[in-house]
Amino acid sequence: MSTTEIHVEDTGRGERRPGGGFQAPEGALQKKGKFELYSWLFMRLSGLALIFMSLYHLVWWNLMVGVEHLSAELVLARWNNPLWRTFNIGLATFALLHGVNGARYSVEDYIRAPGKRKAAKMVLYAIVGITLLWGVFALLTFDFTRGLRS
Repeated sequence: MSTTEIHVEDTGRGERRPGGGFQAPEGALQKKGKFELYSWLFMRLSGLALIFMSLYHLVWWNLMVGVEHLSAELVLARWNNPLWRTFNIGLATFALLHGVNGARYSVEDYIRAPGKRKAAKMVLYAIVGITLLWGVFALLTFDFTRGLRS
């Protein structure tokens, strides 16, 4: 057995490719199912949605309203409409899930040990899950009128 064959068997990466890297072993792509496909598709769709949603948000508050005219009453009037609360929940949700998916790609790329990779992803998912639940809860239940009462 040559050292290349021993290296391939030990790592489970498959055969070396010309130009660097390794060929995926037989059946390796079937193990993950379609999760990676849906993850890739989500990154494209959520990125596109984030571009339009964040640009709208920035243009509305900074150009249409103007920061010099921004007041608590204006924000309260907008937040009394369930459509705008839903818009902001969607913006925050897409941003967090898009970011966690990108971070997951980085973890997959840079952490080679399976145990450490799983631990890093679990910590990442826990932080994002708690942040998302906390943020959505705050966006749905926060009473803006309390601050305006005399």
